[in-house]
Amino acid sequence: MVRESPQVRASSQVFRLGEKEVRLTHLDRLYYPQAGLTKGDLLNYYLTVSPYLLPHLRRRPLTLERWPEGVEDGSFFQKDASPYFPPWLRTFPVERKDRQKIVHYPLVDDAADLLYLVNLGTLTFHTQMARIDDPEHPDIMVLDIDPPELPAGSAALSGASFGDSVPTSFQRAAEVAFLLRDALREAGFDPLVKTSGKRGVHLAFPLTGDLDYSQARAQLKELFAGLVKKHPRLLTTDIRKAKRGGRVYLDALRMSPGATIVPPYVTRPTPEATVSTPVTWEELAHVQDGLAFTVLTVPARLTQTGDLWAPLAGRADGIVSAATLGS
Repeated sequence: MVRESPQVRASSQVFRLGEKEVRLTHLDRLYYPQAGLTKGDLLNYYLTVSPYLLPHLRRRPLTLERWPEGVEDGSFFQKDASPYFPPWLRTFPVERKDRQKIVHYPLVDDAADLLYLVNLGTLTFHTQMARIDDPEHPDIMVLDIDPPELPAGSAALSGASFGDSVPTSFQRAAEVAFLLRDALREAGFDPLVKTSGKRGVHLAFPLTGDLDYSQARAQLKELFAGLVKKHPRLLTTDIRKAKRGGRVYLDALRMSPGATIVPPYVTRPTPEATVSTPVTWEELAHVQDGLAFTVLTVPARLTQTGDLWAPLAGRADGIVSAATLGS
């Protein structure tokens, strides 16, 4: 049972949690003009879903996608914590490959940390697939299915039926997601799925931590190569966009140190204020575009479904090793 969270209201200026104090500013600033949502609405959303979101953020180095003036006024990504960040907000130091700098990645431990970063204009948090306890060994595998724009009148390349309608880009991603699910189940895994919050779909499953990034990436490449061989008109591993010909690109390079993924329940900079949302496989078969999962709808959904990605919130023990991933 999730405890009831206090609300951030327009008249509030300070959020306190233990020794931490966060001053909230510009709460009436319009962040999502089309959806009519303000910065205060965004803070309220993140505070409401924090019991579900925080387990997916804790102990993971973060990259912040900041939109300080809202989704229509420009953004930037931030990896290195700013000097003005409060001393109570922890960071994790990582030396760059060129050894010219130490990057201090922000960490989120609790709701105060979360709201402080959202108050800076962070709409989307991006997490690494390894935790700070063991940064060389990812504890989750995430597959990002980002389909190309479909040309007018295109049909489902794998023969899936969408009735009389042309499949949307999201449905094309879902189509590939089901193919990947079946291949992973044959290898002994049971992947979970969520919307990306944009056009795509994310699959994920836990790892035991016995593989480093290069080993996990090699196994992922083998899995993808087998899928492309079976479905050459639908899938490709060609990194060159000009050579893809409308096929869905399977990207194993994302399984690399420093690469990031979008965790569940974070907002995306879309006009509709969409949220990356876990769904069941049964739901995915009927979702057209993912636009129904928004800042306004996801909190109520969570009270009904709970966290469908809870098995990925912490390191899994005793599960099948990823050593059979490509078999």
